[in-house]
Amino acid sequence: MDPWFDQAKNLTEVAIVYPGTIGEIRGDGQLKSAVRMLSELKQQFDVVTLASDWSKYKVLVIPDNITFNDEIARRVKNHIAAGKAVISSGCSGLDKEKKKFILEKEWGIRFNGECDFDPAYFTVGKNYNHGLPDMPLSLYSSGIDAEPLPGTSVEARLIKPYYNRIWDGEYAFFYNPPDKVTDKPALTINGNVAHFSHRIFTGYYDQAPVELRTVFANVLDKFLPDPLIKYENLPSFCRVFVSEQPGRKMVHLLSYVPEMRGAKTQMIEEPIELHNVKIALRNDGKTPRKVYLAPEKKSLPFKVTAGYINVTIPVSKGYSLIVFEM
Repeated sequence: MDPWFDQAKNLTEVAIVYPGTIGEIRGDGQLKSAVRMLSELKQQFDVVTLASDWSKYKVLVIPDNITFNDEIARRVKNHIAAGKAVISSGCSGLDKEKKKFILEKEWGIRFNGECDFDPAYFTVGKNYNHGLPDMPLSLYSSGIDAEPLPGTSVEARLIKPYYNRIWDGEYAFFYNPPDKVTDKPALTINGNVAHFSHRIFTGYYDQAPVELRTVFANVLDKFLPDPLIKYENLPSFCRVFVSEQPGRKMVHLLSYVPEMRGAKTQMIEEPIELHNVKIALRNDGKTPRKVYLAPEKKSLPFKVTAGYINVTIPVSKGYSLIVFEM
């Protein structure tokens, strides 16, 4: 495989902003959750710190508890001024003292403290409810009480519980339905900035509710309508990576299921065979000369439509490398 790996560079267009230390990165659940969400959605992304250049990314994802200092605020403001997008959640965007949003005008919301709903539910409006059930959904996490400023659209609203969780010797409250929809925002959109009031990545890390990934994906689709990769017939556990060498791009398909075996060990053993996988690679104005599987160089028929090179992989046994010669 050396001819297709040597000096190849990953292509990415989304960045998870995490200005922490190596030790914090390794153990942080919100970061692990953001990585998992974007991986399951087949997005091409990096995790960036203040040591990184953020200028090449189209979308910044700022998960849950990333407070801003002057340097982060400056970079994010420049990113927004360049017409690019930000998706944040929870306390991300607040100052270090967690008293206000540093970029309040850009975020389009005012911070009014922590939300006292426990548990908190939400309902999503028609603009971002694709793939969601028509029912109250749980956020599985804590969040903030945000007040939308003029010009900010509220795309999802919080639903209050009948009463907050307490220990009374019984579990009856776990079976109570939600109470009623409030005016408190669960998701706001102001220009190219989307903010979830609650810590959706922490909620996904703790309980893995697919609905949180779905609503996040719907917001990301608005800000990144033409991603580098589109696909059909790929399960959530499949990973897709795009790399590049001079004159060609490569799409890597990885199809294994990690299984927890033992207290701390994840095992990856048997490959999962996939059939008739449809991949569409954005061509960015370049004309494909041929498409083939490596290393056997088996040609694959392809079709270029609407700026994408469309190809079907008949069988993928755990790992496949699809090469697009330009």
